[in-house]
Amino acid sequence: MLKLSPIAARPTFVKSLLLGTAVVLALPSVALAADAPTPDPDPSGDVETVVVTAQRRTTALQKTPIAISAFGVESLENRNISNVRDLAGHIPNLSVARVSISHTTQTFSLRGIGESDPIQEPVLSVYIDDVYQPRQIGSGVEFVDLERVEVLRGPQGTLYGRNSSAGALRLITRDPDEHFRAQGEIGVGSYNDKQLRGLVSGGLGGNWAGSLALIHRSRDGVTNNPTLGHDVNRIDYSNLRGKLRYIGGDKFDALFVLSATKDDSDTRSYIPVKQPGGSFSSRISYSEVEPQQKLKAASLSARLSYALTPELSLKSITAISGFNLKPWYENDGEASLIQKNLIDYDDQSATQEFQLNGDYGNVTFTSGLFFLHERFYVERDGFSRTGTSATATVSKLRAHNITTTDAYAIFGEGTWKVNDVWSLTAGLRGTIEKKTFEFDNKVIDDNRNPTAQSIKGESDKTWKAWTPKLSVQAQWSDDLLQYLSWSRGFKSGGFDNRATRLDLATLPTNPETVSTWETGLKAGLFGGKLRSNLAIFYNDYEDLQVSFYDPAYVGSRRGNAGKAHSWGVELENSLRVSDRLSLQASGGYLDAVYDEYKGAGGAGVDADGNSLINSPRQSYSGGIVYDWPLAQGGLKLSLNAQYQSSFYASALKRPQDRVDGQGFLNGSAVWTTPNPKLQVVLSAKNITGSDKPVTVTYTPSTGVYYYNFPDRATALLSLRYSY
Repeated sequence: MLKLSPIAARPTFVKSLLLGTAVVLALPSVALAADAPTPDPDPSGDVETVVVTAQRRTTALQKTPIAISAFGVESLENRNISNVRDLAGHIPNLSVARVSISHTTQTFSLRGIGESDPIQEPVLSVYIDDVYQPRQIGSGVEFVDLERVEVLRGPQGTLYGRNSSAGALRLITRDPDEHFRAQGEIGVGSYNDKQLRGLVSGGLGGNWAGSLALIHRSRDGVTNNPTLGHDVNRIDYSNLRGKLRYIGGDKFDALFVLSATKDDSDTRSYIPVKQPGGSFSSRISYSEVEPQQKLKAASLSARLSYALTPELSLKSITAISGFNLKPWYENDGEASLIQKNLIDYDDQSATQEFQLNGDYGNVTFTSGLFFLHERFYVERDGFSRTGTSATATVSKLRAHNITTTDAYAIFGEGTWKVNDVWSLTAGLRGTIEKKTFEFDNKVIDDNRNPTAQSIKGESDKTWKAWTPKLSVQAQWSDDLLQYLSWSRGFKSGGFDNRATRLDLATLPTNPETVSTWETGLKAGLFGGKLRSNLAIFYNDYEDLQVSFYDPAYVGSRRGNAGKAHSWGVELENSLRVSDRLSLQASGGYLDAVYDEYKGAGGAGVDADGNSLINSPRQSYSGGIVYDWPLAQGGLKLSLNAQYQSSFYASALKRPQDRVDGQGFLNGSAVWTTPNPKLQVVLSAKNITGSDKPVTVTYTPSTGVYYYNFPDRATALLSLRYSY
């Protein structure tokens, strides 16, 4: 394990290291630029050419001066990525929770910073087809026609709408055009896993085109529950997405998207540490609460693009969305009452974004206005028991509150190409956020009927911030880019919607801010066959937002951790050995520490100097793809492995909070039949049967394990038809 000396641990040292690294990297770059042969335009070095729209305009991945991981259609298939959760392990220093409270709830941590509480606002902003997702609940997790995934690391506020201080995740599905396409896939697999995916897309006459995509997935439970008498952790998920597009030549383009999701999957049943008879099984939950869930979500968006001149374009993105989620779940996994929650979440939001984008040759820019209105309703009936059976005290409280958010922002970023080598980028974002928190909490009885008033009131707060960005880039040759950047990020403050005490309900959480230094090198080598991207970064955080357990409060609280920092290295490589063989390898090193975190476990229990949660120090992935031509069709074989080192799920860094390092191996075999439109696909996940907990929660009253479900090898056999 690498440890820094006291001098090296200082922020000023790390910043100097970044600057020094940029200079050192530049020296061989100059020499290489002088002798490098001129490659083909936009070499990708992968099995596919990768373009991104991370900077709000189409650019080659290798000529985009930010740390970004991008996967196109082939890469997604080769890496066996069929949903958002499958991104786990594929991107350096990105931690994707392999389990959450529900199938359609997903949390992330990037470079040590994330939001582990799924009902809170994200710090890694998620966009689906340019539409911002304000919550980590109810957003899409599975797609039929996913064209590209982009993960932008580091603050992105000068380009994106909101709460992107850790980065941004962009999920882009393919837009319809005049060409007819159709595809269908049906699959059956382990635990009666049934998957149906279908898509039809094409011209509708005149300048109109449309598409319709459908997903349905069901799977039996993978965890036995003897208390309830049936298996739990089942999946029952459906999504329908329709697109209507008007193609008005080179000047005007309009896209309308309607999406609807229904998720009746089980809420997560956790594995208790304490099990009957002193035995333990990772495949049994004893929860007495039926893990029912009812989610309904829908969104409607309109994206209008108009070319004012050949150099200047205007874009409008309008969206309304909402979800209603009624999960029942238990935090302890035991047969007796310790802590259970019966919840109703209801969210409605509207966003409007205007962009003015220009490309004048040596000067390019993106500017925009962003507005969000959100109403987040929470009704949580919580039942908890403290003390022994003889002296047990049962708490029955209803948290009933509404958080209303109005967020406004103006942002812009421009790049000046000074000459054939040097370019300068500057950006600025202005943010105003107002939140109103209304609460009306009750004491309830066993039948969930109110018996007394607990707390009632209202509080509001407005926050403002300016966050800049500066960057310098050197395009040493057509296949070698280097950059150095400094940027600031901002995440809005808020109120604790779990609060059951008046002083805590009226106490706002401060905004979270970050200053980030980053230097990187992007290279295409060996005639474009090897793509190698390196990034080194340092983050300095103030008022890090956290959820923590307070023994005096006997529950979870929301607050700020004071100061934290993280630094690390990220390397991604893709090598095309031949027309048949491709390799990829990536790795990340992360050192993430709370510099100041008072009261992390209650009064007098601090976490100063402890590791940030969900921050494995090392993460690696590697893959191989081989195309094997056959007399009848062809066979594509792919194998991908991921490993991450141990980390802590709590800032207290206790032995019971440690999650051991572990690896996963996934693979697939795709047989293209003599009819090239028909394929047979066999995919396998967790081939080695890793059965370690992927995270853990521990409080004095209970401890539970979170497992990668299923915690054993699974397979799926699919028949795929494309036209």
